[in-house]
Parts: sequence; C-alpha cells; structure tokens
Amino acid sequence: MKCRNCGHDNDADAAFCEECGTKLVGEPSFGRSPPVKPKKEGSKRTNNILIFAIIALVIILGIMGGILLKLPGNSTKAANNTTVTNSTVPPQISLTEGFSVSEVPGLAQEISRTEVGFTTISYGGVTLDKNQCLYILSRGIVMINNAQTGNIPINQYKNPDNAYGTVTSATITKTEYVDMAQRTYTWMDNNGQSPNYIGIKVSGQPDLSPDTLLNLYSKALTQYKSTGQLPTSVTIP
Repeated sequence: MKCRNCGHDNDADAAFCEECGTKLVGEPSFGRSPPVKPKKEGSKRTNNILIFAIIALVIILGIMGGILLKLPGNSTKAANNTTVTNSTVPPQISLTEGFSVSEVPGLAQEISRTEVGFTTISYGGVTLDKNQCLYILSRGIVMINNAQTGNIPINQYKNPDNAYGTVTSATITKTEYVDMAQRTYTWMDNNGQSPNYIGIKVSGQPDLSPDTLLNLYSKALTQYKSTGQLPTSVTIP
C-alpha cells in the first residue's frame, strides 16, 4: 500500500507508513472476511406470528369438529361411518300384494299393546279390522310353523253371526293352538267371515271366542318375535 505522504510502498496489511508513520488511507485488499449482514428482526417476528396462527387454527377446527359430533340428530357412528336406523319401524305394506309373513309377529305385538275390544289397527301403512287381524295371525302361525315364506292376502271378512266362548283361562299347547289356527283361517276362507268359536280338543275346554283366539295368537307370535321360536304353550288370558 503506497503512502500518500512519502510515496513509500508498505505491506498490504499495514495501517501506518513504515517510513514516515503516516496513517494509511483505505482498507486492506485481502485478509479480511466480508462483513456479515445482520438478520432482520422484523422477519423473524413475522415467522413466529405465522406459526402461532396456524397452531391456533388447528385447535379451533378440532374443537368445532367435536361440537358437531355431539349435536342432537347426528345418527352417524364415527368409528365405522354406519348410519343408525330404527329397526322397529315396519315396512310399507301393500293391500294388493298382501301381508308378508315376516311382518306377522310385528302385527301381533302391536295388537298385544292395544286395548281389548279394538275395532281397527294401523300397521305398515294399512288399516286392518279385527277380522282381518284374526285371519292374518292364524294363517301366519301355520306358515311359521311350517317354515313357509310369502304373503298373506288381505281380504274382507264379515263379523261372526253369534260369537261366544266358554274358555276364558287355560294353558294351550303348541300342537293345540297351531291346529286351532289352521281351522280358524280355513273357516274364514270357506265362509268369508270370522267363526263364532274354535274348539280345543281337550275335555272340559270346548271352545274359544274370536276375541280370545286373537289374544291367544297374539301372545304366541309376540313370544316368537322375541325368541325366534313358537312357544311350547300359551296361557290365556
């Protein structure tokens, strides 16, 4: 480095002239690291704010999702995404296609819940009178006992001419009530009306009225709905 005062050539890293001691003007051309630019404090602060905002957004979304899952009417299970349905609601029944034998136990259960002496009952979108219920239940018992499937026709039947019965309480075996059910719907097919009575083939227990028969068949089929098997006996009333 040349001294401006005396013109002496000094070492490149000299701060003062070796000849006259004058302070040399200028920086050394080598041997010094380039200056390091300081990091901007504002950029670092912006990054921190952005990270905190993302974390807060994730937390808020998680809380909102939990609230939505707990709202009433949410019928979807989170584990398997399966919609819960009400299995007690019967399918719609067609008057022209008939009454499915698989729905007979459900009808029997509804009759069991109804007050004695009802006139009509609604089930599966159709309204049935007492005579139609007696026919459907009696034929349904026989079909279930024989492991038959299909539909039972829904026809109109007249009331019995002179309904009566001497049996008000008894324990009736499966063999007996299946036989009585067979005779009940056969009579109705042949005569177009409910029978005055159906007898039990046991001494001292001669006959049951249509209302008592309906109670008997309802109890047998309601137990079948719960167990999947016709009961070995049914006690009335």
